[in-house]
Amino acid sequence: MNRFIYYLILVNMFANIVSTAPKVLLRHTTDGAIPAMVLGLIAGLLYTQVFIKFFNHFPGQNLPELLKSYTPKWYYYPTLSFFIIMWYLAGTLTLVTFTFMLATFLTPEMAIITMIIPYLMIISYGILMKSKNLLYATEVIFLLFLPIPFLTFSKAYFSSHLNWDVVKVAMMHSNTLPNFSSFTASFFTFAGISNLVIFNQYFTKKMKFGLKQVLIVGSISFIALFTTYFMPIGFSGFEHISSLLYPWISTTDSVRMKFGLIERLVFIFLLYFVVIAILSMTIHWHVSARLIQSIFHSNKLKVKNIDLIPFIIIIIFSSIAIFFSLTMTEYNLYKFASVVYNIMPLFFSLFLITMWLIMRGAKHEKS
Repeated sequence: MNRFIYYLILVNMFANIVSTAPKVLLRHTTDGAIPAMVLGLIAGLLYTQVFIKFFNHFPGQNLPELLKSYTPKWYYYPTLSFFIIMWYLAGTLTLVTFTFMLATFLTPEMAIITMIIPYLMIISYGILMKSKNLLYATEVIFLLFLPIPFLTFSKAYFSSHLNWDVVKVAMMHSNTLPNFSSFTASFFTFAGISNLVIFNQYFTKKMKFGLKQVLIVGSISFIALFTTYFMPIGFSGFEHISSLLYPWISTTDSVRMKFGLIERLVFIFLLYFVVIAILSMTIHWHVSARLIQSIFHSNKLKVKNIDLIPFIIIIIFSSIAIFFSLTMTEYNLYKFASVVYNIMPLFFSLFLITMWLIMRGAKHEKS
């Protein structure tokens, strides 16, 4: 099961490349984006290691079970409620970004509501799936579409339109103080490991995450962050890069496959993003729904032994997402993303406190 750790991390990481994170980073090219990315990389690896080390003490148990067993109720309910909101917002951020992007580049004449409903139906099916089945589905989909980012990155790096001199100019702004928003956007790259709060129930043996695994994840993360930040600058220039709404779509649209069946790489890349974005959203909302179900149990909400709570959750989740998609503007989406990213340090701090309380409770119970 150790391979699923990589899938949880990488799905979120790859979805983050095209979401709002690049725009946040590129808004701060001259005031601390590069040192913030370095700190975000270090903090993210530390966060991942701490997260895995904690759950290695409780193989086969998810976070709601641990909170219920080892923490008081006054802490259990508010903490889970905060986590539910965080996971839901993370999925909704990707959904709204994804919807706006498709409306801009693929279906500009289609109504938002018409576009979003089919995707909500797919995500809803993922919410109803068993968690273990979702893990296996993640593996199949991720491996099936993995060649696309490799193709995209390789074509971008060896493209004649990539101006490395501009990239070098951008690197010269690395001697500034780190920018907080850029740090949190970089740190959010590693948020995929947080999904262990539910999926850890299927990790019945201790997960390996030593020096070898740290180097693997660190290398992939470094390449992802470097590519996310510097490739759009190399293709679009340093001066006006912050004005682009979707830097990575503009970047892939600058790359051509001269002898390919599809010349414009952007269409292949959009297909990849559609799949990975839906997968990322499904995982986030699935975890949020499972956290809600760990709080609410009622036999009154069952019809012929069918639990209605998941369906109620889907209706609420979908209604809020549709409202956000219909009322938000591009500027509001950017501010919304910044708020979600900036809450991440608070999330990590709260989880550290939670880990300490659970470890203490487990120690007292043994003694």
